[in-house]
Amino acid sequence: MEWVRGFYEKQYSLWEVSDTEELESQQKLLNKLKKYTPSSCKKILELGGGRGYFAVAAAKLGYEVTVIELAENAVHYIYQLAKQEGVLSKITIIHENFYKTELTEHFDVVCYWDGFGIGDDQEQQVLLKRIHRWLRPGGKVLIDIYTPWYWAKISGRAMQIEKGLFRKYDFDAINCRMIDSWWKEGRETEKVTQSLRCYSPADLELLISDIPLTLTQCEPGGEMNYDRYIYIESVSLARAMSYLAIFSYE
Repeated sequence: MEWVRGFYEKQYSLWEVSDTEELESQQKLLNKLKKYTPSSCKKILELGGGRGYFAVAAAKLGYEVTVIELAENAVHYIYQLAKQEGVLSKITIIHENFYKTELTEHFDVVCYWDGFGIGDDQEQQVLLKRIHRWLRPGGKVLIDIYTPWYWAKISGRAMQIEKGLFRKYDFDAINCRMIDSWWKEGRETEKVTQSLRCYSPADLELLISDIPLTLTQCEPGGEMNYDRYIYIESVSLARAMSYLAIFSYE
């Protein structure tokens, strides 16, 4: 997992986004949080918080949020955004590797949006065991999981994200991993790449076979239609690029 810190720090520095638009877009995740967790849910642990948009949006609704983020520039961004939005007192920011972080608190829900699979199967199992230890009995886990069928289908697809910034998807069929490379125009030799393990729900069940978590539901995400360049919000699991896996700890 040596690539992780370098990739995300570079990605956050390359891709310019609007804070207002990104905060507004978190409503979809907040709706999922409310849908799959009880109203008594107050304490959230978010793994891989990125620039902090979900953490800040959740804090503005009154949740207490602990966010663990590895990329230094993202950690600074979370701090500034939380301060700007007046919720710094509701957010605990931990600048560490969540595969190594030691926490004494327990949480009502653990969220991991768009990023699960950075390690191999054994490393994913280690993380899921850690997540189980961080949960309160009755707690929920919400994790975005990439599907192998979607990423195999679009392997080789390249695109321009914004002026001067390019991205290409590939698929490692042997190890069942999506490959995602980013580079600036004319500087492809300096590209940065992430690799995420993809799992079917059946694969995921095998991954947690000796962990006291129950996979209770898989909500399909959407798919990108690259011919028309539009995102289709709701499709069947057989077409989805990812699904939300909901785990319970009873």
